[in-house]
Amino acid sequence: MLTRSASLTPFESRWLAETVRRHEERHGALEDAAAVAAARGLPPELEARILRRAEVLGEREGWCDALLRWHGRARLVLGLLAVLVAILGCGAAAGVLGDGSRAVNVVWALGGLLGVHLASLVLWLGAMLLAGQASGGGLHSGGVPGRLWLRLVSMLDRSPQAAELPLALAGLLGRGRAAAWGIGAVSHGLWALALAGAAAGLLLLFATRRYGFVWETTILPAAAFTSLTSALGMLPAQIGFPVPDAALVAASGNAVMMEEGGRHAWAGWLLGCVLAYGVLPRLLLTLGCVLLWRHATGRITLDLTRPGYARLRARLLPDSERIGVRDAAPETMPRPGRRGVHPDAGEGRALLALELGDDLRWPPSFADAVSAEFGATEPAGQAASSAPRPGAASEGAIATARLDSREQRRAALAHLAAHPPRRLLVAVDPRQTPDRGSLGLIAQLADHAVDTCVWALAAPGAEAGAAGERLRLWREGLANLGFGDDAVITSSADARDWLGGLR
Repeated sequence: MLTRSASLTPFESRWLAETVRRHEERHGALEDAAAVAAARGLPPELEARILRRAEVLGEREGWCDALLRWHGRARLVLGLLAVLVAILGCGAAAGVLGDGSRAVNVVWALGGLLGVHLASLVLWLGAMLLAGQASGGGLHSGGVPGRLWLRLVSMLDRSPQAAELPLALAGLLGRGRAAAWGIGAVSHGLWALALAGAAAGLLLLFATRRYGFVWETTILPAAAFTSLTSALGMLPAQIGFPVPDAALVAASGNAVMMEEGGRHAWAGWLLGCVLAYGVLPRLLLTLGCVLLWRHATGRITLDLTRPGYARLRARLLPDSERIGVRDAAPETMPRPGRRGVHPDAGEGRALLALELGDDLRWPPSFADAVSAEFGATEPAGQAASSAPRPGAASEGAIATARLDSREQRRAALAHLAAHPPRRLLVAVDPRQTPDRGSLGLIAQLADHAVDTCVWALAAPGAEAGAAGERLRLWREGLANLGFGDDAVITSSADARDWLGGLR
């Protein structure tokens, strides 16, 4: 199984993503909750998240293992083909030279060694020029040896996971010339090995057998062969190979050249032509294709307009997502700085509800009675939706309000700053877990009152259990704010008495 320590290259990651896309388009979407969660842990960039999702799914479904096995088979098959073509090259050299019992026709020998190579090279160049007007040709371009190599690699593993890989590779490389460069590098490399094997075979046979050389014609003049020999020998001569002179060429046309100097010249010329016009061009083309392959694959990106990728956008890049708590908790919570010492506090009372559940009655019955007398609140059982009105905190009245939104909280703070009450009672839902935001708001509210208590307003018939545990958390949180244990009220009667100044 692929691990993070043995991560895929960027190209292989996109190959894996294309494999997953093709599978899902043909067989339906995979269960990917864990993969999407892992992907959404990355920065908000669609391709990066698609690649991470594909990596998780690939590990689970076996495509990562199949990809690693594909690489192993590819190297194995390429090594075997390299040995095979080198042997074939040696065999070709033995075929054109023979066993030494007859003279070697230098024209036929050169054509036999370089003819197929030159013909395939011309075809490859023509195909690449024609493909320049198109999109690249996918895996059907680049040369026969390279395509044969890919087919053999695919044939060695018939597992369902491996069956997806060649099609995915073709889909990934189909939009550019990368496939042509990659397969071309393999094709030219194998040709270079075959021709190098032929050159090695020539050298071995020339070293162990005695060959005579001749050229033959019925209609062409001797000058034609002289010019051809001289022209073809120009490049080998630059790297130190001998070239037969005109007299030697003419003599070889009249009789088999058995003179030692002539045989050395023809052998060197033939070997030099194979290296200069066979091995060297193929090596240069191999190097060029490798460089172009690396450049092309380094620029490959996923086609995010494909339906298989487009449908993932809403899930991998949602308009909003729960990110949890990102900032660390402060060392100390904010503490009310003016509790009990507000110089301008009046005699009013305020009763505020902080994010109460819908099943909790608000305002409470004792506030309804007082409010009915002074006309300061909404009808019984109906939640007030705004902050206390100015003047509602006058002496003897109870100003009530719910604090469920940011706007309501701001309005309440502004009102309390303008009309500070002597007693402030903040009702909370003890079934909820206190957070820093709720505790911090209580501290801010307490700054504007002479005395503040917190009322844990429980639902009728509520059981202890989890609510009791959360009430303990409320007490601890309020203690960190500087509230004493007696500042937490748990009964309606105690809340009424405290707000009315009876305790």
